[in-house]
Amino acid sequence: MEDERIKLLFKEKALEILMTIYYESLGGNDVYIQYIASKVNSPHSYVWLIIKKFEEAKMVECELEGRTKIIRLTDKGQKIAQQIKSIIDIMENDT
Repeated sequence: MEDERIKLLFKEKALEILMTIYYESLGGNDVYIQYIASKVNSPHSYVWLIIKKFEEAKMVECELEGRTKIIRLTDKGQKIAQQIKSIIDIMENDT
């Protein structure tokens, strides 16, 4: 199980999905599956699959609001996203 969670973070789309949730939550926005799907240009079903895996890894929580699921990072997910953001910053500043 641990191995699968680590592999998940090294998939490009999964990383895009996680960082989309992170950046949107920084702005105080609620994040929905359909919104994420449009931002990362992936089918709703694929985004939902990745979200479920993040949920199993305790990186996100899904809250039902009416018929819509709101996706929020857990403390663990927040810490992971912040570390990834630090790596992105290093890569972008290495010019």
